[in-house]
Amino acid sequence: MKLSVIYMMNVIVLGLFGWAMVTYFDAASQFQRLMSGSGDDVIINITPIFITLLIVSIIGFMITRNKRRNNKGWKEALLLPSELCEDDEREKTLTAHACRNAYIAMMFTSPLLIAAMTLQPVVSKQFPAYPILVLLFLPFVQISVFYFSLRRKLR
Repeated sequence: MKLSVIYMMNVIVLGLFGWAMVTYFDAASQFQRLMSGSGDDVIINITPIFITLLIVSIIGFMITRNKRRNNKGWKEALLLPSELCEDDEREKTLTAHACRNAYIAMMFTSPLLIAAMTLQPVVSKQFPAYPILVLLFLPFVQISVFYFSLRRKLR
């Protein structure tokens, strides 16, 4: 499968996961108000969760079927990310370099996200799902650095 397709699928799944978690967070906040006595009911919008599960299942099925056609075992087809499927030494070297760059990016991104979390008490009044988006930024940076590092080396 093309690297750009894998990248887009990862970003879409991450975005859908964030959407579902924001919905869950909203329901948890409503439940908290209900338990404290100031709320009447809890309303959960199941649409984001259902759409996320549906699209993730379809993408997982496509990737697993594609790997099984390439004579990979079930364990490798289900558990090994598509980005890490290398066929020769050159691909292993490129993947190792991209993993190194993603690791280095995490060393710079983590302190910035920790600093961003200190703004949470101020921002949470206007935007309650702020911590979820800050935490989802970490895998987004990791996926993006890995993809752009591989793309730069493959040219």
